[in-house]
Amino acid sequence: MSGVKLMDEGNEEYVVDLKSLGNAKIIYNSVTDTLHIIIDEGEADKAMLLENNIVVRIRNGRVIEIGIPDITKIIQE
Repeated sequence: MSGVKLMDEGNEEYVVDLKSLGNAKIIYNSVTDTLHIIIDEGEADKAMLLENNIVVRIRNGRVIEIGIPDITKIIQE
């Protein structure tokens, strides 16, 4: 599997499966100004809050969704 590893503060590793990115959905919510990158549908086992309030949802050690709030501010920086 080709993937990128992501580590949380507890030094746990999670994988972003790069092959799955071709099937990813990218959704912009203009009401909340949030960009959602949905790699796989379904319920997450765990969610992590990263810098800039980015939310990463994980299932079975794999990243299934990334939520980026205030995306227009980030893009304009």
